[in-house]
Amino acid sequence: MTRTRTRWAVILATAAAVGGLLLFLLWPRPVAVDAAGVRQGPIADVVSDQGTARVRQAYVVSAPIAGRLERVPLEVGDWIDAGKTVVACIRPTPAAFLDPRARAQAQSTVAAARAALDAAAAHRDRLQAEAVRARKELQRIGALEKAGAVAKQDIDNAQASADAAVNAVAAADADIRTRRADLASAESALTGPDVVSAQSIDVTSPASGVVTRLLQQSERTVTAGTQLVEVADTMGLEAAVEFLSQDAVKIRPGAKAEIYDWGGPPIPAEVRRVEPQGFTKVSALGIEEQRTLVILQLSAAPSAWDGLAPGYRVWGRVYLRELPAATLAPLGALIRDNGGWAVYRIEDGHAHLRSVDVGVMTDRDAEIKSGLSPGDHVVIYPSDLVHDGVSVAPRARAAG
Repeated sequence: MTRTRTRWAVILATAAAVGGLLLFLLWPRPVAVDAAGVRQGPIADVVSDQGTARVRQAYVVSAPIAGRLERVPLEVGDWIDAGKTVVACIRPTPAAFLDPRARAQAQSTVAAARAALDAAAAHRDRLQAEAVRARKELQRIGALEKAGAVAKQDIDNAQASADAAVNAVAAADADIRTRRADLASAESALTGPDVVSAQSIDVTSPASGVVTRLLQQSERTVTAGTQLVEVADTMGLEAAVEFLSQDAVKIRPGAKAEIYDWGGPPIPAEVRRVEPQGFTKVSALGIEEQRTLVILQLSAAPSAWDGLAPGYRVWGRVYLRELPAATLAPLGALIRDNGGWAVYRIEDGHAHLRSVDVGVMTDRDAEIKSGLSPGDHVVIYPSDLVHDGVSVAPRARAAG
């Protein structure tokens, strides 16, 4: 009998132990969650994107005439004084090479021009002799006129012949000059590229500044209007930021802005201009995006962007709206619920789903217009174990 009682006592004790263990294992435990408090603080509605630094006023010096450009003696970063520093030197373009046929034709033209000059000189000598004879004839008739031996008409005819002879000599002199010019023109056709002209034109810049780009540097033949050097005042830097068009429509000139992530501390800026024309740009993922260029004028002293130069990559941030005291919740606490936003608010150790009205969102916080109050605690990054009414136990967060 005692042995039977002992057996039943052992069985009952074992059953009780197993039941207690099962009860312990199956009893609902609070879900461990990360929690954060809702606070009050400043927040700003901003849009940001990537762009490049550039100068506001840049001047491109171009070749005023066509010719042979000598090697540009400048380097990027050199200082240019307006109207003083010689940016480039341009000489006349050398003559082209003559092939045997063209040279033979040019030599024949020179020979013909020289023969025409000789003929014009001989013709002038003949006319000069005629003028001498006419002058002497006029002198003889003049002597006879004093003796009354010739008529008045004979005197007039002799005078006319002498004047005509003088004019003919003058015409022959002009013809000789023409023939000489023709000969010089024909001889110039034989000029080759080996003849270097001493004439040159010095090109200067219309504005003072630093050379930011050398568009032409090596010696070469250029046409009028060829771009040579870009000159700019690097003290007047600005940033050209390519914003998505849906962000650009919210930006207005004069809005507060900031340049950051350029290798130095953030630089205060101001929106100077929103370009009225958008453009299509393919992103790194191969997606076509409509973008608009927004110009941000740096408003800090030049010492604030020491080291920043034209063409450097920058990030621009434009402040659309700033709130000095808003109800802020961690961005990780927001979840989608029926097309809106909601959070799990911790109340008496349980997580309760609460709909919230969200305003401005940043990369860390979200403005809560309604649904939460400062001092409330919410679950951040809730897992699939968290649902409305579940018991939760906030994890201890590391200090720092």
